[in-house]
Amino acid sequence: MCIILIHLHRSRLNGSGQRKRRRIEKDKLAITTRHRILTAVLERVAEPLKKGDLLTVAYYLIGQLPHSQVPILAKRQKIEDKKNSHSAHELLAKRVSTYDEAALCRILLEISLLDSAYQRASTSDDALVTTARRYRVEIEKLRDKVAAEFIAKRTKQSKSKAAAKKSAVA
Repeated sequence: MCIILIHLHRSRLNGSGQRKRRRIEKDKLAITTRHRILTAVLERVAEPLKKGDLLTVAYYLIGQLPHSQVPILAKRQKIEDKKNSHSAHELLAKRVSTYDEAALCRILLEISLLDSAYQRASTSDDALVTTARRYRVEIEKLRDKVAAEFIAKRTKQSKSKAAAKKSAVA
């Protein structure tokens, strides 16, 4: 009797083991097939990327953006949610679908550099500075211009505060 139970138990284990093995093989087949499809697609990709390809990358990157960066990008793209019915991710994806190839390239670069734009440049391999140099942006002139704008704003605010004090005293 004991031998029969052991035999039944082993046959059940073998049955579940075979099912598990078949499932694993099926998964491997599916993954290998998808990898081969990806390879075939990549072999046929033309340079530069077409609009559909750029949209695919843009949708993926928008979906992967940290929640803290989505409102920043939406504001930079002048996207406002007036109804509050859609998420910022959805609104960005909808807006991006209307872009042409040049605008898609710009937003892909913007998404890639967004984190760097809100960080203090602490290393020599800063992505924003490297890209700015590649596009021959005069960083020092921009820095001086921004500093001058801040000084002018501060001066204007201090003058308006002084005028408000004089009118309050009088």
